Amino acid sequence: MRRSKCDALSALEQSRKDVLINITSCKVNVFNADVLDMTLFQTEDYRGFLKARVAALPKNGHGELSKIARAIGVHQTLLSLVLGGERDLTLEQAHDLANYLGLTELESEYFLLLVQFARAGNPRYKSAVRGKIEKIRADSMKISKRVKHGKVLSDQQRAIHYSSWIYSAVRLFTSTEPNGKSLEQIQERFHLTRQRALEILSFLESCDLVVRVGDLYQMGKQRTFLEHGSPHLLKHHSNWRIKVLDQADQLSESELMFTSPVSLSKKDFAILREKTAGFIAEFLKTVEASPAEELACINIDFVRLR
Repeated sequence: MRRSKCDALSALEQSRKDVLINITSCKVNVFNADVLDMTLFQTEDYRGFLKARVAALPKNGHGELSKIARAIGVHQTLLSLVLGGERDLTLEQAHDLANYLGLTELESEYFLLLVQFARAGNPRYKSAVRGKIEKIRADSMKISKRVKHGKVLSDQQRAIHYSSWIYSAVRLFTSTEPNGKSLEQIQERFHLTRQRALEILSFLESCDLVVRVGDLYQMGKQRTFLEHGSPHLLKHHSNWRIKVLDQADQLSESELMFTSPVSLSKKDFAILREKTAGFIAEFLKTVEASPAEELACINIDFVRLR
């Protein structure tokens, strides 16, 4: 193992608080990313993916095949033949299996294409299916394809919203109480003048990102997303990284920061990139279902050094 990797591991073991980090979140226990060496979008072998998925379960997946067989309506003997390469799943069985595995819409579409590819006998049809597989694999690399996003702000609204972290922070803060937050609570929490707080809230209301109910402000049902290539994306990233760095010397034991330059293979870079994208989707899914109690921020960078 290279020294840089050893150093990173040692630093983590000695003290989380002493490690320099680009990730900050009060809820570090939500990490539950897939730890398989084989991720779905990294393979064209649906059998191999399923075998790895089962093997990663407790007790090496003992009893899981019988559960899968029942879920897709086949005898376990037939499922064993499928995994052994002697038979293929039907598209109906693949659909039921994708549901049983809890795959996302994009993952399910990809999984069914893998089954189609394995079943295809005509070279022209096989080539057409491969083209669809490669397209979805490319889509899987885009975070925008893995997360839900609602309201599309106008360019003028985006310019204001992403000019500072405060707009997102105030919006999120209104969700930390069931009935919302008062103007005075928002002023106190973010050390804002009354005029500035009203300006922010007025803008958020105009975008349906916050709604006013009596004297309280509640978070609206709309949410925002910046696609890759947006001129506002760099500002959005820098706003929150600067905000986190400003409070880096005040981190508690329950918070986390991590930075580690490494050297690794091109293959492993692709695998880790895919797992990270999967974690982001799972992270957002967990946050969406989580009761709002406090504000947190997570920043993730995984890039090739140039």
